[in-house]
Amino acid sequence: MNKIVITALTALLVTACSPQNEEAAEDASQMQGVAAEASKQPKRDVSTAALVKIDPDIQEYDDNVQTALSAYEADAGAATKQALVDAYIAFADYMTYQSPVSPREGKYHRALLEYRHALNLDPENNKAMVEIAQIEDIYRSMNRPVPGDE
Repeated sequence: MNKIVITALTALLVTACSPQNEEAAEDASQMQGVAAEASKQPKRDVSTAALVKIDPDIQEYDDNVQTALSAYEADAGAATKQALVDAYIAFADYMTYQSPVSPREGKYHRALLEYRHALNLDPENNKAMVEIAQIEDIYRSMNRPVPGDE
């Protein structure tokens, strides 16, 4: 009986120490290292100040949003609300379709933020819903986290 137990323990020890398991452990360790590196990377700066350095035309769109926001805060009527929604949509459309900012620099991330601002003000805004869905689908198709869902 002791020989069977010793043989079984020896087989278990040999199997556990096999090169195949060492490779699996090494692969798992590398995956953890990659995940740790990704979490250490700084968040993308999609602020107006950062993006204007790449594309100065962004300042005009941000100024239009700020002007519309100030008007809306002073008088939250339907007209000022619509003007603010339009400013957000115009900014987001510019980022999505015209800005030379690259996707890696935050082109779609910033567009997504602006479309979401518009949708928060006007939950029935079809344009914002369609564009948000399109950008989020692109992120998911590339197996990337959707900004804001992180």
